[in-house]
Amino acid sequence: MEHVESRAQHVLRRHPVRVTIVEPRRPGLRATIRELWRYRRYTSFFGRQLLAKRYVRTWLGVAWLPLRPTLSVAAKLLVFGGLVGISSGKTAYPVFFLAATAAWQLFAEAAFWSTRSLDVNRSTLRVVHVPRLVVIVSSIVPSLVDFAIHICFALAAVAYYLLKAHIFYLHLTPRTPLYVLGGLGLISALGVGIGLLTAGVGARARDVRFALVYSLGFLYYLTPVIYPFSAIPDSYKPLAELNPVTGAMELFKVGLFRGEFVSWKAVLVSVIAVFVLWVPGLWLFQRREVRDW
Repeated sequence: MEHVESRAQHVLRRHPVRVTIVEPRRPGLRATIRELWRYRRYTSFFGRQLLAKRYVRTWLGVAWLPLRPTLSVAAKLLVFGGLVGISSGKTAYPVFFLAATAAWQLFAEAAFWSTRSLDVNRSTLRVVHVPRLVVIVSSIVPSLVDFAIHICFALAAVAYYLLKAHIFYLHLTPRTPLYVLGGLGLISALGVGIGLLTAGVGARARDVRFALVYSLGFLYYLTPVIYPFSAIPDSYKPLAELNPVTGAMELFKVGLFRGEFVSWKAVLVSVIAVFVLWVPGLWLFQRREVRDW
């Protein structure tokens, strides 16, 4: 018996056992952020789960990821750029529209999938201890994939006009990375912030998902995506600046195109909207997580 115990101690010294203690999270924002960082590696897993939801039980499989946005932007380009003939100023309309659509899709997909995240991963969360906030933040994975596909369309349009007309429609300056990354950061934060408020309720009732889809469809036409901000009549521009997505969208576009200007009032509204969504969203989410989950 002594020989067995000594042998076990020898094995433990050479191969120490890592013990993970799962305990209730301390209250407070700092503890929440620390826990989110601790479980950050699970973000990619839950993100892939959300991404797979797009093509599960289909014949074409992963091919639907580029096929769906291709069909969508082709139809919208035909209507808005061809039949309606919307002007985009100094930039060719396909380049303008595709770049703006990429930014919009980042916001819309983040809002939609963060709302659905808990519902989609319901079965996994029943058997695995993962902070629900990690699941909501993972919605940025399918959003970035959709953004990457649309931005490839925009770059293809830029290359087409460069080769055909020898015109380079992008206006790149030293401030371009600051404007583009700042705009995309605000857009992502707005989308995920909506999910903080809606994910818990959305896991219980499909009405939230339906209402969000219709709300995003309505907001799409109120945001300068299919038209430039300069095309809005002066009397309506103050109202357009109150749209929380307008400032983030214009910050993104001003880093890419000539003739665009950023309304800092609209950017301020976007920043305030991020705080309005995240501060009560985190507080409400923590209370619901402790009470219900």
